[in-house]
Amino acid sequence: MNYRELPKDQIIYDFKLDDIDFSEDDKDDLNRNVNYMPEYSRVYENMRDALTIDKQGYNIYLIDEFSKDKLKNIKKFINETMKDKIELQDICYIVMKDIKNPKVLFLRSGKGKKLKSMLKKIQNIYANSTYEFYNGYEDKQKKLLVQNIQKKRSYLIGKIVEMSKNEGFSLKITESGFSFVPLKENGKMMNEIEYESLDLEKKEEIVNKVNVLKIHAERILDKLKDMESYEMEKIKILIDEHYKKDTKKLKEEYFNVFSKDNKALEFLSNICNNIESEIKEIYSINYEDDVDNIRNIIYRYSVNVLVDNSDNDKLPIVFEEDPSINNLLGSIEYENKNGTYVTDPSLIRPGSLLKANGGILVLRVSSLLSNKGAYYYLKKSIISGKVDLNYNRGYLELLSLSGLKPEPIEFNEKIILIGDYRTYDLLYTYDEDFKKIFSIRAECKSILRMDKYTKKTFLYKVLSICKNNKLHPADEGAVKELAKFLSRKAENRDKLFMDDYDLEKILIISDKRVCEDNRDFINEEDITNTAYKEEIIEGQVVDSYTEGQIFIDVKGKTVGQVNALSIIDTGYFNFGKPIRITCSCYKGNGNIIDIQKESDLSGKIHNKAINILKGHVKNLSGGYNRVPVDFYLSFEQIYGKVDGDSASVAELVSIISSLTKISIKQNIAVTGSINQFGEVQPIGGVNEKIEGFFKICKVLDTTKGKGVLIPKSNASSLALKNEVEKEIADGNFHIYIMSNLKDAVEILMEEHYDNVIHEARKELKKYYKNKEQ
Repeated sequence: MNYRELPKDQIIYDFKLDDIDFSEDDKDDLNRNVNYMPEYSRVYENMRDALTIDKQGYNIYLIDEFSKDKLKNIKKFINETMKDKIELQDICYIVMKDIKNPKVLFLRSGKGKKLKSMLKKIQNIYANSTYEFYNGYEDKQKKLLVQNIQKKRSYLIGKIVEMSKNEGFSLKITESGFSFVPLKENGKMMNEIEYESLDLEKKEEIVNKVNVLKIHAERILDKLKDMESYEMEKIKILIDEHYKKDTKKLKEEYFNVFSKDNKALEFLSNICNNIESEIKEIYSINYEDDVDNIRNIIYRYSVNVLVDNSDNDKLPIVFEEDPSINNLLGSIEYENKNGTYVTDPSLIRPGSLLKANGGILVLRVSSLLSNKGAYYYLKKSIISGKVDLNYNRGYLELLSLSGLKPEPIEFNEKIILIGDYRTYDLLYTYDEDFKKIFSIRAECKSILRMDKYTKKTFLYKVLSICKNNKLHPADEGAVKELAKFLSRKAENRDKLFMDDYDLEKILIISDKRVCEDNRDFINEEDITNTAYKEEIIEGQVVDSYTEGQIFIDVKGKTVGQVNALSIIDTGYFNFGKPIRITCSCYKGNGNIIDIQKESDLSGKIHNKAINILKGHVKNLSGGYNRVPVDFYLSFEQIYGKVDGDSASVAELVSIISSLTKISIKQNIAVTGSINQFGEVQPIGGVNEKIEGFFKICKVLDTTKGKGVLIPKSNASSLALKNEVEKEIADGNFHIYIMSNLKDAVEILMEEHYDNVIHEARKELKKYYKNKEQ
């Protein structure tokens, strides 16, 4: 039966490097080639489709584990794909009239900062020019006009004063105009008490005189206004000429700078026109009287550059590490001034949606969903095509804060969500909008068949991790051990599971040992000690065998008892654990009593496996005869729920053994699933299961003469730890394969299958006779 033992060359893992020519040119080629990640070949196709479809909703959900290296390569691919389609824009908020309602302005790349700078220049030039016009006397015409106004004003006011004095009144100038105060005989002004002491006739005389004076004063003031208005029109013409002269170069400059940005030209032209017309309206000769109005007119305009692409020549690709609502959409900040919170358009901050406008925004779905409300507002923004910074307006009103109402900003970009299958399925099933806004699903093919290019890619990853993290180089043994680790993850010795995170973690921890030992290279032992470090829970399980807390035999032969193999999976770590399966049979009706199921400790898949075993038991009697025996199956010392079908071969062999009384070898453990036609099917975790039995044999007895029986279809999954491989190479430990029930019976029971079945039917006949009696 030696033909069922796997030869050593099919067990010992051998990652050949001699068939790879990995020169410096190859490294450079892989570094330049954006498609050097073969696991991303289909992802790149999906991305290319999404990037070239200019319609809403064609965003990408990438099913993969996140890593910085993968993000780097995604960026590299996108930049290469879109290098001829870059149309970057700056995004600004501008204030023209209402500071509470800033408006959006899109400009060509780099023009945002120039617009802000130009506005500041305009304001400074107009402020200086206005001051010069008010206070400068170099313009003779203006000087004469001003002097004429002042002269006529003094003359007309003097007439009112003289007229008042002649009638016995003093002219008093107030904020609301003029008032006439009666004079006493000594020429001093009469106070209110003195006025009230006058007789009625005298009071009426004073009132009549005041009314006459008011009529004359109003006529004089009307003349003054007409005169000033006439002269002011002349001064306004001078103001126009003054501004025209002072701003000629300025206007030529901004027309040249923004010749292709019509909205920017319109904005600046309107500002200049408004400043000039409004200052003419408030001009009153005296600068000190007008200065507050002048400043308000000139400096009420503002530009806040939210997104500046002046230094960018590539497509913006933004990875938002913390996608909170504020970080995604942006925010309006507030300042505390004298106990009151105030804001203005300069305190508006952009979020990553705006920073990535025209490009790509990359998000981790786990981070997105962990930020309350972030997914809702992201979805809302994608559907509307706008970023609305008024999302927290209700909250601000609740706090009685007077906030801004900025205009929503249109955006156009592709969004890549990186997450797992489960989240994709949940969102696709329960969120009706999800499938509309993330129409393209891209999936990383992490498990790659071993070929020269895959090997080169793997080596490049190892080299780049060492280089980027400034680690010691890995020697050939370390590289082979890393490859074995990835093959174990792929559960196929002919494939590699490209796991950047685990590779980096193992190399970084291994390098620490190299530094401590003052060595030059990371070696095989460093990788082994890091990748397969025994966890406390595994040590505790092993102790329970050595201390006799868990019963198991690893030598001899026993009827109705077989060593099966299970996996303990903690989520972050898994290892193999041998379990004893026993079976006893008694007169009955052909039932299989699964003690786990009867104790409510059996899962659905295990229940299915038991039902398949019932068919095999029926087959022992020829297929049509009633089976007069009941079989009691038990997973000994298992106190949790049992699920899966990988022990179904072991269960069936123990059933046959209990019926035929042919003993089972205890030095060989078995794992495998059987179908109703007797074919043995592959199972998962074969390496961990083999190593689990190996470890228990080692601590309880010896590994010599021990072995594990596995499905033939699992032979390609073998990538065992070095310690196990060494014992196999030395001929001490053995791996056997089975294709069907016959193989399992003959290896475990050391009897020909036909003889075993004959014994089974012979035993059944005894039960038939006993039943008849």
